[in-house]
Amino acid sequence: MVPASVVPKDGRVARSHRARLALADALLDLLNEGVERPTAAQIAQRAGVSLRLVFHHFDDLEAIYASAGDLQIERVRTLSKPVDPALPFEQRVATFLKIRARVFEYVSPVRRASLRRATSSAEISRRMRAAHQLARDDTLHAFAGEIASARAGQRVEVAAALDGVTSWEMWEFLRTRSELSVKQASRIVAHMVRALLSSGN
Repeated sequence: MVPASVVPKDGRVARSHRARLALADALLDLLNEGVERPTAAQIAQRAGVSLRLVFHHFDDLEAIYASAGDLQIERVRTLSKPVDPALPFEQRVATFLKIRARVFEYVSPVRRASLRRATSSAEISRRMRAAHQLARDDTLHAFAGEIASARAGQRVEVAAALDGVTSWEMWEFLRTRSELSVKQASRIVAHMVRALLSSGN
């Protein structure tokens, strides 16, 4: 998918790009509103186009989900600014958790819907892995100094543990299973990050 911010110069291609983007955006809107399995008709209605046009631009619903996944990742990139690893440790923890909470609250409805389809969709699974890698990269970048200060044989384990406690899965557990507020969940994740990295700061 061509990034949303890059509009092709060719008029016909540009119209197709805008139509595909509108359909992907419509699907994300429906998922964010709690529609668990939007139909092609619902997506078309939300986008303001005919059902025929949906399948003119996409082969099937799988292709629409793939396009929506690309758009979602693009949007997450704009929300998830890398934290400067040179900042003081406590400032990094606070800044990191503020960004992470904002991103996870934004992606959760779509993430839950994606999980339900991932087992039968290679395209969705691939984009979920890409989203996780993006989050992991941001985490390891923010705390690169602390990970590097761990003993050589423990760095992989520290990085994996840090990835786990700052993951969407942990956030979802705290927010839904434990029924905590955003502030409470952020505080608990911050405690876990400090506990993991305390020997390195």
